[in-house]
Amino acid sequence: MTPRAAFDDQALLALWEQALPLPAAAREALLAAACGGDGHAGSVGAQRRQLLAALRPWLGERPALQGRCPACGEAVAFELALAPLLQALEGDAPAGEQQLDVAGWRLRFRLPRLQDIAEFDAGHADAAAVEAFVQQLLQRCVLAAEQGGTPQPVAALPAPVAEALSQRMEALDPAATLAFDLACPACGHGWSAPFDPARALWACLQTAAERTLLEVDALASRYGWSEPQVLALSPARRRAYLQLAGVA
Repeated sequence: MTPRAAFDDQALLALWEQALPLPAAAREALLAAACGGDGHAGSVGAQRRQLLAALRPWLGERPALQGRCPACGEAVAFELALAPLLQALEGDAPAGEQQLDVAGWRLRFRLPRLQDIAEFDAGHADAAAVEAFVQQLLQRCVLAAEQGGTPQPVAALPAPVAEALSQRMEALDPAATLAFDLACPACGHGWSAPFDPARALWACLQTAAERTLLEVDALASRYGWSEPQVLALSPARRRAYLQLAGVA
């Protein structure tokens, strides 16, 4: 179920209005709930896979995307094949407690959930805020840490152990961090470009909401109709009236 399929224009505008003031992570949880999940339970990857599937009616099966080379700034176009990607990401991440033994440490942990990151706004976070968030996430997700059989505080995890844990979490829940290997045709630099399905879905939703508001404004100005009256029109009739009003 996707916003386009599940909502009429009134519901779409309501979702847009509710999501508009939220930070990115809270907005992602809301969109995940709108796409049929509960927005909080399950792993981050499970929710992002659902959001990725919700993009198909909006962007098509092979959307054209663009990255920017971090070395020279050149725009690099690439195509995303959604069906093979979703197939590769099929399967639920393991639920419950997991274990990792690395460098003399034994960690018992669970995978992060959206509720663990809902209050974090990466777009407005400096390096110190990111570090604090990572520590908070470790405190939530690491259930127990031992070194040589002796319990240790999570804050005592060495950086290489924390990195190994991060890699293990990513392997268990690959859809949580989506990225694509790109190469710059201008300078030859290669890098991994992240892709955020929630951000992409929000861009689609925002564009559709703004277009609908423009249609309401045009028909209300021309005919004096209220928003509910405009939104009650079928798409075909609305397009016809917009053409008559000279705005379509």
